[in-house]
Amino acid sequence: MKKATHQPALRRGGRGQHGTPRILRGSHDLALTRLTGRLLRQKLAETDNPVVKAALQRAAAEAESLAWLSPFPLWSLPALLEEKARQARFYAVRQAELREASREWVSLAE
Repeated sequence: MKKATHQPALRRGGRGQHGTPRILRGSHDLALTRLTGRLLRQKLAETDNPVVKAALQRAAAEAESLAWLSPFPLWSLPALLEEKARQARFYAVRQAELREASREWVSLAE
């Protein structure tokens, strides 16, 4: 008879979407969500622009998803969020500049 070689974590829940054992990931879900929320609130407090705020919220969700790909999501989230927030701000400002420029072009064409 073949001896079972499964780890207890694998028997209880298998592996999560990103390959981490579910039993380990479940214990960090709440902590990672709280950390994401706290870091996002800090970033949102830095701006009054609703377009930038929306971009930052999307960036936080993406950073949290990417953090799960690392072996230490709680450690990697702050750096990921910082990078994603920088990209989101740049994108939002660039889009605003393009909208303004296109308004000028349309007004000149009329």
